Amino acid sequence: MKASSKRILSILFSAFFLMAAIIVYGSLIKPEMDAATQLQAAVASKSQIYNNQKAAVTQVEGLINQFQSATNLQQSLGLAIPIGPNTTQALNQWQAIAGASQVSMQSLNIQPGQPLSVIKGATQTLVKKLNSIPTEVTVLGGYGPLKQFLGLIETNARVTNVTGFDFKSLAGPQSALQGGNPIYSLELNVVAYYQEN
Repeated sequence: MKASSKRILSILFSAFFLMAAIIVYGSLIKPEMDAATQLQAAVASKSQIYNNQKAAVTQVEGLINQFQSATNLQQSLGLAIPIGPNTTQALNQWQAIAGASQVSMQSLNIQPGQPLSVIKGATQTLVKKLNSIPTEVTVLGGYGPLKQFLGLIETNARVTNVTGFDFKSLAGPQSALQGGNPIYSLELNVVAYYQEN
């Protein structure tokens, strides 16, 4: 066979293989590439939808947490400055404080609520007016328990203000406490606050 015929045959075989490759690419590879592109587009679209929904869920959870913290704040405020005098709750708190600090409560005088005086020149009034409940309490105990009693009043849930106190050492037979420790008397004038209905 001549060299020119070999070249022609090799060109024909090359053209045949090129045509076969184009046919295989057009009939087998191209449809699969198009299907893969469509799947990638669907995955990207679903991924975008998922991310958007996840962001929306995160925002909703944040709002729920804000409302829960607002509810907790409202409950805490309700304990600190309740609506109405709620003298029963105040009495229970005084008994709990005395019991926790191991002092003996001798007297407790909770007086009716009194409105607070409005500050002169105030341009904005409170949403609900504040009233005060003056309270006089007398307790007996050792120095440590009385100190703890005062500390518990300071950290009590209800807002209170000690306006006066009298601290005395008791002498005589009533001053004998177990263990030979002296007994002290503490008389307090305390003001608690509440909101009007």
